[in-house]
Amino acid sequence: MRLKSDTKILTFCILCIACIILCSCRNIDDDVVPNVEVRVRINTLNAKYIDLQNNYGRVVIENEGYKGNGIIVVHTPEDEYKAFDCTCTYELSDTAAVRPDDRDIAGAVCPCCGSKFELINCGMPTSGKARHSLKSYRTTFSNNQLIIRN
Repeated sequence: MRLKSDTKILTFCILCIACIILCSCRNIDDDVVPNVEVRVRINTLNAKYIDLQNNYGRVVIENEGYKGNGIIVVHTPEDEYKAFDCTCTYELSDTAAVRPDDRDIAGAVCPCCGSKFELINCGMPTSGKARHSLKSYRTTFSNNQLIIRN
């Protein structure tokens, strides 16, 4: 009888942890960076985007997103593509644009305030002054074409 009770408790704990993880990755902070229309199509075979062929490959698509700060795209180890607005959520300006962190294969950094963001899951800040996740965009991949949109 005790084993059945322990199994129920373990199942409940696992469900609670899963809910916490899912809720923390919802980008509820998307309204920090104002909405602008984004509809970008890139060919991942193009030499400019060849890094996206590899896991942890990252590229910045310049002159897109809020204030033209760019969109950073990463190819995750789960073979997904994530896209985030490069606008730092601490300083909403055209000079505070995050870029891939040369010291962290899965991160990006703001050159103005020093905030660091992870790029593999939710774009959440990992250090620095920023308290909100990077604005995320939807991605669709088919036939070497990556479409980024909001």
